Amino acid sequence: MTARGAQSTKSTSSRSNAKKRSTASTSKSSVKKTQTPPPRRRDDEGEVKKRGVGRPKGSGKYGEPTKAVRLPVSLVGQLESFVGRRGFVFPLYSNQIQAGFPSPAEDDVPFEPYDLGAKLIPNPASTFFIRVTGESMRDAGIFPDDVLSVDRCLEAHSGDVVVAAIIGEFTVKRLYRTARKVELRPENAKFRPIVVTDDMDFIIWGVVKTVIHNL
Repeated sequence: MTARGAQSTKSTSSRSNAKKRSTASTSKSSVKKTQTPPPRRRDDEGEVKKRGVGRPKGSGKYGEPTKAVRLPVSLVGQLESFVGRRGFVFPLYSNQIQAGFPSPAEDDVPFEPYDLGAKLIPNPASTFFIRVTGESMRDAGIFPDDVLSVDRCLEAHSGDVVVAAIIGEFTVKRLYRTARKVELRPENAKFRPIVVTDDMDFIIWGVVKTVIHNL
């Protein structure tokens, strides 16, 4: 082999080795680029944030930690309104009001939070509301246009005020059960009790828990 041929072979070998090194370097670089980046921290609202950036927890709009949740679009407006009102929690003043002679009012009256929603609707999934017509329950404090909260998950006992369907019509009456018969009794002397017989289509829809009455 001539000197020129040996030099050419050496040059070709050097270029081949350089190409291999370049390919290996490119491969390593590609591996580094395609590696999954470490997860970034998310804030309470679910937004991606860099560490050490943003407001401290509990210092936002609500003054306490929040949580990201998925909601049906149809309920977003109702829930935004609910959150804006802080639920149904209202102040309940510890001083009792006099129905007889009034007592002097105080400037700073202590109160405690009163959850109206929990009071009216202890079992939301089984509660419905119904408006009253007629005066058959007047003496029980139930008047026309009052709204009743009715709980369907409670077992109806004798003496409970119930909403029942009888012969295809709704009625609100006080339930009385004996070994021999079942009666739906009104709370008004002008009305007669309904005696439930075996041939009647009769079902109790729920127990009345609360009466919403406007003065």
